[in-house]
Amino acid sequence: MPEIPDFPYDLDLDRPSGARMHDFLLGGGNNFSSDRELARAVLAVAPDIRLDALANRACLHRVVRACLDLGVRQFLDIGCGIPTVGTVHETAQQVPDARVVYVDSEPLAVTQGELLLAGNPGATIVQADLRDVDAVLSSERVRALLDPSEPVAVLMFSVLHCIAEHPASVIRSYLAAFAPGSLLGLTHLTADHAPQTVQAALDLLASSQHPGTARSRAEVESLLEGLEPLEPGVVPTTEWRPEQGDADLRTEDPLSYAVLARKP
Repeated sequence: MPEIPDFPYDLDLDRPSGARMHDFLLGGGNNFSSDRELARAVLAVAPDIRLDALANRACLHRVVRACLDLGVRQFLDIGCGIPTVGTVHETAQQVPDARVVYVDSEPLAVTQGELLLAGNPGATIVQADLRDVDAVLSSERVRALLDPSEPVAVLMFSVLHCIAEHPASVIRSYLAAFAPGSLLGLTHLTADHAPQTVQAALDLLASSQHPGTARSRAEVESLLEGLEPLEPGVVPTTEWRPEQGDADLRTEDPLSYAVLARKP
């Protein structure tokens, strides 16, 4: 039985957690009644949120494979959420030397990650607030697995909407720590196509541990300052290099954008 870490944060069961709600939307079982209640309320006003969560997960797989194709073997998955089927290391470690570090502030995500990754020397998880870049990058687990002199793929999927202020600064701080050729893969909630629906969902999420901020395509593009977006640029998540079966996740009004960009 792997050792369970001591958590610097309390597990709050009364206020819904973004990670646990996302787990519910993906069909996982690591969530509580408060999470399910709010998630169902969000689904009532924005029923495509579940498809968007599934589309984000499918896009994550495509982005990881694209990073591998570009020769990147190190992954920092920030705001990873609770491990469910189709996590980054399951895709990345199809290449034997790939290494993955997960980061999340949710205690349950870290507990489940510890159990899932026990015995996997090429993957680990760190509990930290993604905004505390120094704490993340100075973690012994990060320094043990990731070589900053080699490119790293920094993944920020469905998490930047939780940062209301200065998300570009957070991104730049992570990318500055790693070698040229490093990559940033992200998805972000948008209200470009369904403003009233998304605002109704955000109003409900305001009472959770992780209230959200939707951003336009232009605002998402502005987060990439100093980086080179790879084809097809910033596009609806289901349109980012879609594969067979991804069409089933498309909605009439896209709720998120995706992009993969490279540090020159």
